[in-house]
Amino acid sequence: MKSLTSKLSSFLLISTLVASAPAFAVWPPPTAGGEELAVWQAVAGTISRENTDKPYKQWYSQSDFAASSFISSALSDPEKEEFCGLSANDVKSMISRLKSLSVEPIQLDSDVAKSAGFKIAHKKNPRMRYFAMSRVVFDPSGNKAWLSVELNGERGSIVRMEKSGSEWNRTSRCGGWYMPEQP
Repeated sequence: MKSLTSKLSSFLLISTLVASAPAFAVWPPPTAGGEELAVWQAVAGTISRENTDKPYKQWYSQSDFAASSFISSALSDPEKEEFCGLSANDVKSMISRLKSLSVEPIQLDSDVAKSAGFKIAHKKNPRMRYFAMSRVVFDPSGNKAWLSVELNGERGSIVRMEKSGSEWNRTSRCGGWYMPEQP
């Protein structure tokens, strides 16, 4: 009987704790992995190679698509029949998928950033050169990918990646934008 009473007390205590937990409790986002992480690592390598004179030192810790409104203006040219290897209709679909995926962010493991030669940034501080990336949209074959890359809160673009063997390589950068200065 004592064992049953002890179990019941434990159950009630746990139930009370769970029920009284704040409704606003936020769980950390899942950690990046698989092909999405492989694309991120390839893009980080490209950023590093292309910016040796003024290197980016920090990789923002979470997927981010803060520049979605700037993309719309970058794509507004009705004369464009193709953008980043996609037809005009496919571009709209890809951007829509980027927006919906980015609602559910993923976290970068700090060891991954360190192994690539970057510090992890938990805040976007424009005084410390950083880059941030959105979630990744893959084509049905899984051999092409698109994502948004933001550089230091100042500019960015959509990047198209293609997989060759087991390696991801950038094939184009499209729809670049500049972000207005923050007050």
